[in-house]
Parts: sequence; C-alpha cells; structure tokens
Amino acid sequence: MKLTVYSPAAKARKWLAGALAPRGGRSEFCAAGLSLVLGLAPVVFAAQRQVEPEVAVQGIRTRTKGVIIGPRGKPLCMPSDAAVGRDDNLYVLDGVNHRVVVYDFEGKFLFEFGSRGSGAGQLLFPLGISTAPDGKVYVADSGNHRFQIFEADGKPLEAVQLPATASGAAPDPTDVALDPIRPRLYIVDNDNHRLCVYNLTSHSFEEAMGSPGMGQRQFRFPFLIDTSPEGYVLVVEPINTRVQVFNSRGKFVGFIGAWGVKPGQLFRPKGVATCGDQVFVTDSYLGQVQVFDMRGSFLGMLTDPNGVPMQLTTPTGIAIDVKHRRLYVVELKANRVCWMDLE
Repeated sequence: MKLTVYSPAAKARKWLAGALAPRGGRSEFCAAGLSLVLGLAPVVFAAQRQVEPEVAVQGIRTRTKGVIIGPRGKPLCMPSDAAVGRDDNLYVLDGVNHRVVVYDFEGKFLFEFGSRGSGAGQLLFPLGISTAPDGKVYVADSGNHRFQIFEADGKPLEAVQLPATASGAAPDPTDVALDPIRPRLYIVDNDNHRLCVYNLTSHSFEEAMGSPGMGQRQFRFPFLIDTSPEGYVLVVEPINTRVQVFNSRGKFVGFIGAWGVKPGQLFRPKGVATCGDQVFVTDSYLGQVQVFDMRGSFLGMLTDPNGVPMQLTTPTGIAIDVKHRRLYVVELKANRVCWMDLE
C-alpha cells in the first residue's frame, strides 16, 4: 500500500485553493483551512537535547500593547509571518489575500502591496517574509515556486524561480532569511526537505543544504527560518519537533527542543526569532512562545506582567524589534498579530 504524505505547505495550497475547503464560505475557510495544515560567540552543541521532565517554568515577562487585525474593511485572513523593516515598520504577510500589509511602530496602517497572480509584484499564497538593513523586503512566493524582492515601499525589484530537484520535483519555498555575513539568501524548500542558498552577488544558486530524515543536516518539511547576527541559521522543523542550527558555513551546530508538551519541549514549533543569546520559538499546538539560549537550554516562556504564561491562538511567525525589545507574534487562527514589549 502506498502512503501519501502531504507537507504542511502542500496541504496549505490545497486548502487555500479551495480543493479541501469546508462548506460555508469565507469565514469557515479562514478559520479552518490553513490553521489545520500548519497545525500539523562560537556555540558548541550536543546531539538533540532530551529535556528533563521536571524542568522549572521561568517567566519571560511581557506587556501586551495591542493587536493588528488588518486594514478597515480588509481584515487579515490566516496571516503566517511578519518582519520588522526599516524605520521600525512592520510587514505582515497575509498570504490568503496574496498581499503584504505594512504598519508603523504605533500599529497604524500605512499601505499594502501585492495581489493574486504570477506577474511581477504579484503573489500566490506566500508563506514567509524577511527584511534587510537596506530596506529591501524578501518574500517566499510559495504558490509561484519563487522568491521576490521588493523595495521598502512595495515596489517589485526581482523575482527568482527556485531550481527543481535532480528528480524534477518542483520547489516549495516557505520562508527566506538573509545571511548577515555574506551576500546570500537562505530559502526553505519545504516539500524537498532542503535549504536553498542564493548568492545575491552572482545571482545564482549555490549547493543546497539538507536531505529527508531526522538526523543532522536532515529535515522533515522545514517551515520558517531565522538568522542571528553572528551568522547562525535556525530552521524550524514542525514534524521533527525541533529547531536545527547551522553556522554560517553550513556546518551542523545542534538542535533546540525535543518532542513533548512540557515546558522546554516542543509539539508543533512553527516560528523562530533571535534576540541576543535568546531564541524565541512559537508552538502552534501548545499556544505558547518558549525561550531558549543559543546552546538549546530552556530559559522560560512568555508571560504577562503577573507571571502567568501567555496563551496564544495558533502562534506561527514571530518577529523581534531588537532595538525596542518588541515582539510581534502572528496568531494564524485568530487572524491577527499580537504585539508586546519585553519587560
């Protein structure tokens, strides 16, 4: 008997295209579609960590400032990722609506860009977004099997198709992240269990990283990604229930997290972001954001000012404004972005 396994991104496009959408119109579609799919200094690391069962819960206190639900009359529908850009503006990826929505530091809507299609500047169910110090915005244009580069104001600059695998399998980009050391862009290829590397100077692809599996330098449907200022690459693997870390040369460094539902364990990690030596990881199933250090040790989880763990609705992408110590957490099933400041 042949077993067919759909990746999160492949299932997402089936839901988003309506092939598996529930009856009842857009409201049911937004609530049930993508959320079901996506529900599924030198640092020395050891093999994948086994977290002690009686780990103490520490609080990383935050103060919630507000939520972003989309422009008036055009609400967000299952947003998946966000990124902090130049001038502290926030770029929210609203993939069901095939657009990027931009807000200022105070949460005021500024503008949006993108529309459904395959032309220059158009998007098709994009899933991941990243920004650069020069203001450029990079989007994993998942349904079009490419990534796109935009100016800070949304003007399209370039669209780059990802290469197929040696066997001819189509690429499936779900997120992008800049290498802070060299002029390179990392692109997660979800269906093909690999990390593509694009040289921004030569405008060519370098050798891809990864293969299917559960070991070092192996992935099972990697999803979102981040890079640290030191050049470490952190890849979230929802199915392997971990974050895998590489150095800037592509060498395996270690794993963050292990399977489970206790503090310090991960069940369905989705997003990752770094702030200094801290690594923030969202877990869509547990509804939490947990914090680790760069060696993979559990530091605690986000709490309110009273120390009560925050319970979020399908937290997915996460972005950090390091300068202001502000966190933005995308709550996919709630169709919003929650923003809070670290105390």
